[in-house]
Amino acid sequence: MVEHQDPALAELVAGTADDVWRFTEATGREQALTYARKWIRDADPDVREVGFMVLGRVALNHPPALEELLDHAEAGCSDVDLRVRVAVAQALGNQSGEQRCVPFLLRLLDDADVEVRQIAVGGLPIVLDDPTADDPAVTALVGLLADQEPTLRDWAAFALGSQLDVDSPQIRAGLRSLLSELDTDTAEACPAAEAAVGLARRADPEVFTTVADRLTRPDPTSLWLSAAAELADPRLLPALLRLRAPDNEPDDPWVEQLEHAIARCTAGPMDDDGTYQTSPRSR
Repeated sequence: MVEHQDPALAELVAGTADDVWRFTEATGREQALTYARKWIRDADPDVREVGFMVLGRVALNHPPALEELLDHAEAGCSDVDLRVRVAVAQALGNQSGEQRCVPFLLRLLDDADVEVRQIAVGGLPIVLDDPTADDPAVTALVGLLADQEPTLRDWAAFALGSQLDVDSPQIRAGLRSLLSELDTDTAEACPAAEAAVGLARRADPEVFTTVADRLTRPDPTSLWLSAAAELADPRLLPALLRLRAPDNEPDDPWVEQLEHAIARCTAGPMDDDGTYQTSPRSR
């Protein structure tokens, strides 16, 4: 790696993302932007990576930095170095509600590296501002529900199912298609569980059977408990109550989610006026 004359830069190149963020805070946004402008043009990809990391952080609350990021996003998306493209994807995906980041993130969905694509998927719901069902970004996310990579299906299901409120027959059909992966969910990728939560949030009638079935199997994850809580269907109570155990720790997040699901299914679903129904929702 190139020897850098600036000791601060050398430390940042050798450091972590937290080091970069602390540097940015300590330096101040104007000076940090001055450094970033220089670093993103450097011949050394390690320096370009740091430059885009700094630029993305400053852009969160400094419009000139956001404009700089957008001006150089095209070059960043095309960078030959993977770590630079990762930094660019992260910088763009952190700009909450900034629609101008969307075209670049959509481009990064076609990146050769799965990590870049995953970061781009995760960033789209953050930069989107109340999208419609026919928004190109929503269409792209629906398409990713059928991607060959499980982690991308997982992230797309999370984005459409839990992060965005947009609804359409295409979205529901895409989420339903993932329910068949119930037996292949892993700790690293669980598209079926994410899809179940998304469908439960939309009170989709086809998800009840899948959630009820999963609750009777060993060790349902907290996502399935979340889906049960979203459904708030008293018919799920017997299966949920059987998950209570003497050795359950009250402050364990899984146990807290279980108790939340039990409480929701005991109360039943809410009417539009915010009051709980006394009988299961008509399906």
